[in-house]
Amino acid sequence: MILTSLLRQDSGKRPSVLAGVSLFCLLLSCLISLPGCKDNTKKKGGGTKTGAANPAAEQEDPECHSYIDNAINMMQPERMGISSTLTGALSLLNEWAGMCGKFDSEPPTLKDSQRTFLKKYLSEEQLAKLELTRFTEIDGKFIRDSQLFNGMVTAAIEGKKNDRDRATAAFYYCMNNIDLVPDAKNALPLGPYEICVIGSGSAKQRAWVFIDLMRQLRIDAVLFEAAKPAPYKLLVGVLLEDKIYLYDPVLGMPVPSPDQPADTIQIQIPATFAEVQKDPALLKNLYGKYAESRFSAEELKTAQVEIIGRSCEWASRMRRLEDSLSRKQTFVLYRNLDPLEGDPGFIGHVQSIGKGILKENPLVVSEYADQEIDKSEAVTGEEAKKLALVKLPFRAPVPYDVKGRKENAQGFFEVPWGSPTKKLLKTRITQLMGNQSAAIKSYVSTRLEERFPVDLVVPPDIRQMHVLAAQNAAYFMAIGQFIQGEYASAARSFDTFLRHRFYIHRDGQGKWLGRSLSVMFHMAIADAESDKLNSAIFSLSENEKHSPEAMQPAFAYFSERWKTIRDNNKKK
Repeated sequence: MILTSLLRQDSGKRPSVLAGVSLFCLLLSCLISLPGCKDNTKKKGGGTKTGAANPAAEQEDPECHSYIDNAINMMQPERMGISSTLTGALSLLNEWAGMCGKFDSEPPTLKDSQRTFLKKYLSEEQLAKLELTRFTEIDGKFIRDSQLFNGMVTAAIEGKKNDRDRATAAFYYCMNNIDLVPDAKNALPLGPYEICVIGSGSAKQRAWVFIDLMRQLRIDAVLFEAAKPAPYKLLVGVLLEDKIYLYDPVLGMPVPSPDQPADTIQIQIPATFAEVQKDPALLKNLYGKYAESRFSAEELKTAQVEIIGRSCEWASRMRRLEDSLSRKQTFVLYRNLDPLEGDPGFIGHVQSIGKGILKENPLVVSEYADQEIDKSEAVTGEEAKKLALVKLPFRAPVPYDVKGRKENAQGFFEVPWGSPTKKLLKTRITQLMGNQSAAIKSYVSTRLEERFPVDLVVPPDIRQMHVLAAQNAAYFMAIGQFIQGEYASAARSFDTFLRHRFYIHRDGQGKWLGRSLSVMFHMAIADAESDKLNSAIFSLSENEKHSPEAMQPAFAYFSERWKTIRDNNKKK
């Protein structure tokens, strides 16, 4: 990747096309409201919001605000790539940077003291990305993603009273929306937006998205990873007050706390790093006979601690932009790695948490996020074909003109086909942003759109697009019901999914594959939550050996947990 700043356009001779785009977008912005409804005030250790209450930002030229507002509107997840382009949004943003952001007279580059500090943790390439003085395509996608994460976390935490419960709710929202690819080798290289939309990712990809959701709450989170790579030795640590709460992105559940009530179907209270060190059995009890392939308390004590994020998240240009956002734009763009205005910074927070409880753990600012983004932009060959197939259904449906039909020599009808409407994509974003009811209704109609008249000539690619769209809609509909707590309905929908064999269920060794693994696991939880404990226990017990190694501890743990709950209920 070549790191060059975009050339500054002469602010005295603004291109007429930008003025036209700006005026057009200004009109549109009057009709569009932005998501975000929570308080983004300062949280301990999570950075400081300076933009919304920044007097300087309030006194800026209205034209400067219009550039930002229009660009941000164009980069909303429900618009970018659907009804607006990234190119137009970046043009407006870079016009703002030159005219209003003082990027030329006061470049958003590192000070010598910052550079000296950050050189200990960042590569030369990361440092170079931090010092870009114009917004790039990667920045634009990050801004879109941040708005998506803000909407997701706002939906997830509704009604939660404290940060621990908010973190746990956000974790489950993330895990439920992104099913596990058990073998990371089979995971496609995707950016966070694609991971969320497609709803599938490796354990580390799921951890990455969860950590990004936490950033929208101004809560720091890190990834614990074994020094010697091991596929299932991954835990996310959420830093709250003086504690580190642990979540397993492989199993999709928190590490159970000793305070977790024994009669709950799912785990709601995560254990802390300190609790695990005090009582190593907390991890042993979770992983059971599969503990050898998972973190032990002793290994966790010296595991590598990774700060995960795209380089632009630590860049001064993002701080300047966030400082200039209007009050209605409450999403987070920036987190300082180094000390800033009384905040010790992300690195300092990790080092000081729990009175230095992580002092034995090597700390790195990972390049994982940047590398994954680069890979997703450079896929070729068979991997590109797989990716195109996975994305294909999100273009559906394709409309056709019945009035223009013509009968061919074989007695079938041919019709003019329109452009893909991307309805499934729009619906999926609606679901991710929290409107489950509207999404479920749309998924029902999407499933019906798979059916064409028997005498209609349907091009193979269009038919395949609609078939795959119907399969995805059936799965996402069940997930929506599950997220809403409609467990009985969700269980029926999951069962229908399996009976219709939308996906190949098992591989040559009898292991569950594709969505079917997620369906099997979620259906068991839904049955358990619906007081059908015998059915849920039987499902997990019988399928433990057929589940991939990645998920076997969860199957074993919940089947035993639910047996205890069932037996205790009988004694009452």
